Amino acid sequence: MNEFFNALKNKRARKEYIKSMIVGTTATILDFLVTALILFIEGHDHFTGFISVFTGATIDGVPHVTPTSIYMTAIVLSFLVSFLFNYIMSVFFVYEYGNVGKNKKGFIKFLIFTLIGLSITTLGNYIGHTLIGGNVWLVKWIVVLIVFLFNFFTRKYFIFNIALIQDDENTINL
Repeated sequence: MNEFFNALKNKRARKEYIKSMIVGTTATILDFLVTALILFIEGHDHFTGFISVFTGATIDGVPHVTPTSIYMTAIVLSFLVSFLFNYIMSVFFVYEYGNVGKNKKGFIKFLIFTLIGLSITTLGNYIGHTLIGGNVWLVKWIVVLIVFLFNFFTRKYFIFNIALIQDDENTINL
């Protein structure tokens, strides 16, 4: 963790971290909206409106329980939408050496780490909401924060890292 704070002394690293926070926040909003949209579509006849998916307000006052299969589908689809947004923004906006992620090897690395992030997301939400019975949105926030840190470090140190470039900015080590 000390390495992280030392890295932030570097102006480029600070800029990348701030941009990463902006992109991560936007991706999280997208993630939550897609999840809410799917949950609303599934339970539209129970909720008082779209916002009630977040508040839990139902027409009959009885909490609506989304089937686990729909909930997990919503989690995966929303994650994939935020992944695409994150990939595009990381390559073109966040990282100074974003062009490293544009090639096939960079995309494969990005995809591998994303699949790990998806596994953490799916497992965390399943355990937190389905097994433990935690609030959908609280569990989602906790998991999002964990995956954000995982994403930042893996992208910074394993994908968009200038030290991994072999001959030029378009060739990297896998």
